[in-house]
Amino acid sequence: LLEEKKVLLLCLIQQLESLMNNIILIKFTELYPIGKFKYAPGTTASLFTCIIFFYLNKYFQIEIIILTFFIVFLISLLSIQNYLKLYGNKDHQSIVIDEFLGQYIALFSIPLFELENNIINISIIFLIFRFFDISKIGLRSVEKIPGAFGILFDDIIGGIYTIPIIYLLFLWFGKI
Repeated sequence: LLEEKKVLLLCLIQQLESLMNNIILIKFTELYPIGKFKYAPGTTASLFTCIIFFYLNKYFQIEIIILTFFIVFLISLLSIQNYLKLYGNKDHQSIVIDEFLGQYIALFSIPLFELENNIINISIIFLIFRFFDISKIGLRSVEKIPGAFGILFDDIIGGIYTIPIIYLLFLWFGKI
């Protein structure tokens, strides 16, 4: 009888760990509470990313900024796959970690082109990325990729599209 209780307790602990892992991954996918915002959760996630990137770029070397991207990317793949298993295979509005990654890539323009890490440059990059993310210009085919990759890559490519636009803009206005 004691052995059965130990096995039951162990199973209960494993179930609780699994539940906690799912909850943590879902919250990560939503950048909780941002993904639960009624209005503009994607735009809010992009603004949040701008703040995070500003401080990372101010206080850390480029290697840390890049490493942060790859860590968030890998956790995002796992967390979005988990989210889709629980809530269905579509890009839910509450999934905003993809906006974080796309905006983060767009913000790579700052250290890449040695731009000033200031509110004006960050705002310009934010607006251009949001244009691509909302309009989906050149991103519709990527968006059709099923699963976590499709959810992530339309925003990542939107961030990549932003970089040459930023380069041309700052080249044109003599800021590079």
